[in-house]
Amino acid sequence: MVIIMFRGLSYVFLVLLLTATQGTVAAAGEEKIGFAAMTMMTANSVSLQQAAKAAKQNHGGKVVKAETQKRGKRLVHHIRLINHGRVKTVLVDADTGREISP
Repeated sequence: MVIIMFRGLSYVFLVLLLTATQGTVAAAGEEKIGFAAMTMMTANSVSLQQAAKAAKQNHGGKVVKAETQKRGKRLVHHIRLINHGRVKTVLVDADTGREISP
């Protein structure tokens, strides 16, 4: 019984560890930025909330994740939607509000 409990706890620990580290690795050419830097850089642009709302209206479904990343010299909003069991990622240029290709 102790072995079964230990195995169950190890699975829970593994899931928690994977969940905690999920967003720490950025793709090549992209870096996550802090809130203060993002606020200063997006003063006259499309907010993350506006981009998520537009993506939901254009593509349907439910927004399950939204974050802003720096890609080269520009900020890009990454909006992840789920609709009828299918996941779709929409990239929105934070300056113009236009969707861009991945």
